[in-house]
Amino acid sequence: MKKAPLLLALLFLCSYAHLHAQRMCGIELTRAALIAKDPSWAQRIEQQRASQQGIADKYKQSLKNGAAQRTATVASPIPVIFHVIVTSAQFNQIGGYAGIQQRIDSQIAVLNRDYNAQNSDSVLIPYGWKTRFASSGIHFGLAHTAPNGWGTPGYELEIIPSTMDGFSGDANDYSDAKHAASGGLDAWDVSKYLNIWCINFTDYNGLLGITVSKSQCGGAGFPFDEEGVCVNYQAFGKRASTHDDYIACGYSTDGAPDYYDLGRTLTHEIGHFFEIWHTWGDDGGACPWSGSDLDDGLADTPPEADHKFYNYPDTIPGGTYYDACHYDGAIDTQLTTYGVASLDYMNYTDDIAMHLFTPDQAAMMAAQVATGGENNTLTQNPTLLNWPANAGVTEQELDHEVGIFPNPTTGALSIGITGISSLQQIAITNILGEQVFTNSEARLHNFYSIDLSAMSKGIYFVRCTFASGSITRKILLQ
Repeated sequence: MKKAPLLLALLFLCSYAHLHAQRMCGIELTRAALIAKDPSWAQRIEQQRASQQGIADKYKQSLKNGAAQRTATVASPIPVIFHVIVTSAQFNQIGGYAGIQQRIDSQIAVLNRDYNAQNSDSVLIPYGWKTRFASSGIHFGLAHTAPNGWGTPGYELEIIPSTMDGFSGDANDYSDAKHAASGGLDAWDVSKYLNIWCINFTDYNGLLGITVSKSQCGGAGFPFDEEGVCVNYQAFGKRASTHDDYIACGYSTDGAPDYYDLGRTLTHEIGHFFEIWHTWGDDGGACPWSGSDLDDGLADTPPEADHKFYNYPDTIPGGTYYDACHYDGAIDTQLTTYGVASLDYMNYTDDIAMHLFTPDQAAMMAAQVATGGENNTLTQNPTLLNWPANAGVTEQELDHEVGIFPNPTTGALSIGITGISSLQQIAITNILGEQVFTNSEARLHNFYSIDLSAMSKGIYFVRCTFASGSITRKILLQ
């Protein structure tokens, strides 16, 4: 009798599965594209998988030997820039300027929690998996200084014609989205910024994200200026309101729909950016003992036949559930208290079902940003996280405070300045860094009224320059 609710739940999930999108990641597409360019990539890709455990073990040993410190204690957050490329309808669909800002802000918060084992839903991890819940020590922050030195809110926006709609995967890396010449937005220096393109995928139904890592670039691989992540514009950030538009992914056991609305798509894709594989190893359902298959190449993710979708109920006390790789003959390869890694960020389960990286996954990723790692340079540019006005002089060092109201505004803007006036200029720039207003009269005062009603709606930056430094404030024109 106790099995009846579980059976009914499984039947319910299966009956609705076809009505909602199943998670699809494009890492296999990028690998196939590389092999199509040069068949020798097939061997290089397998060598990369075979090297996973060795890299993870070497990093963990270096920590034990005291030869390295944890990334969290020595590395600055990685500057992240979002390139949002959508039609006007899609722009409105995700909430306009305010919606984009909320999504990128919440996404950074999600990444920092997930990559540092601070996610609140970790309480849902079964007790058998508690020892396999790990922090990578990697941190992220929105870039606030653009390559040209102007301030940025952490994203740039390109509104494309409705006839264009989105991008196809002709090269299976969505290269058109990454170049202004083809209607997209150029990458910012990939040695300093983690580039994320938020786009509409016009092919490969169900594709949520696709990643080009550094190991896939150069030579016969992808160009280095295409390194980064493409993510579906409806699947980044964390939901703030029931009215927010996200892609539905299935049904939970209580019959309510699940969505890709917790920011886990980018948690997953950035895992690929740091070179870790899907937990089942993209091996077409094979088990490790069926041949030369190595699954994902890491020892602490149990053998797994194939990807797991949705948010299926756990059936193992303290664990998850079994699949076809449960037994290697008489040996229980998934162990009584474990099961498959359905709760891992590198699986295909719903956002609500993802809770952890394992210690080996965390070590593999941490090795990429450690000294000598392929992504170490991303942690060496902390000033890019600051607004340009704060470089070299902080607001606390200035004898002034700037008040701007109302904010948001529909046009009328008041600027009040306290402190002994040494104001030299007020300048307002748009999100592209273009100056739309300036006031540098011979005599500047402590209160100003500015009319922005003739300007386009969006985000602007008010910069007040004093003899001792500058202060920048972000405003939203509605």
